[in-house]
Amino acid sequence: MKALFLAATKKVELREMERPKAGPGEVLVKTGAAGICGSDMHGFFGRSPRRQPGLVMGHEFFGTVAEAGAGVDRGLIGRRVSVNPLVPCNACEMCRAGRQNVCLDWYLIGMDQVPGAFAEYVKAPARQLFPLPDNVPDGEAVMVEPLANAVHLISMAPAHSGLLPTAAIWGGGTLGIAILCVARLRGLRVVAVVEPNSRRAAVAKKLGAEHVLDPKTQDVVAEIRKLTGGHGVDVGIEAVGFPVCRQQSAAALIRGGTALLLGIDHPETSFDFTDLVRREIRLQCSYGYTPCNYREAFDIVAGRRIELEPWIDIVPLAEGQAAFDRLATDPGDRVKIALRP
Repeated sequence: MKALFLAATKKVELREMERPKAGPGEVLVKTGAAGICGSDMHGFFGRSPRRQPGLVMGHEFFGTVAEAGAGVDRGLIGRRVSVNPLVPCNACEMCRAGRQNVCLDWYLIGMDQVPGAFAEYVKAPARQLFPLPDNVPDGEAVMVEPLANAVHLISMAPAHSGLLPTAAIWGGGTLGIAILCVARLRGLRVVAVVEPNSRRAAVAKKLGAEHVLDPKTQDVVAEIRKLTGGHGVDVGIEAVGFPVCRQQSAAALIRGGTALLLGIDHPETSFDFTDLVRREIRLQCSYGYTPCNYREAFDIVAGRRIELEPWIDIVPLAEGQAAFDRLATDPGDRVKIALRP
């Protein structure tokens, strides 16, 4: 079968590899399409120790079950499915507490030594499958996994934020847009999305952000305070991972507000903790998602509760290098670029 390998820094290439076989409890999925995640881009740029050359990446995917291993219902063969790629052990103390996203022994399809979905076929545990309705467009089918991250993050907005809390989001890329959609479904009033790419900012405006702010030309903290009568927002959401964005997401908060931190582009950020303590600011990090979060994201997509298809491109796997280069240089208004074998 054909697969797209991470060959070197900033280089992916199409190669032939042996088609995998489904083992006990597993299925073999014929990939329908797989989205390029920001974490895949980290591997492309050589910034991910867990995505090294020789790996087939890709974890945001759907497809059709082609083979069922021992102990798996053969009735799944031919079914169109979404696959939860984050596989917990279901035995450790974290899993038993319902916190599978911080499982002590999890793995992710398309990371470390586990081949991913930038290939014609990919293996997955049968317990990770969600039968996907035929009326869900392919572009939106690849968005379940990003939306699961957003569902998990928004679930951490504290109840004391109010019945209709205000929020600002730093980042209008895939995760920023996913968070915007989930936040609005959950009843948050998204006062602003901070995004320097004018085309992505326009998408955020169309999807319900009240305002879009350009950090290159505006003092975004001052603007957010102006938009909220001088108070600041209840929830500041950072989906980029830049130190300045993390700092701004906390600085723009109302007293007692919460900063939800998701982006991991840069490992270190300094804060004025005297200011944070005096304003009783909560810094809450968010990582991945639980099976329940994935189910909620799947239900959002399957129920057609959002429409992202106009801003999603699916291109042939053979054009993988061009797709990665495009994301690295100018993604334009694309919420997602996915690869189809």
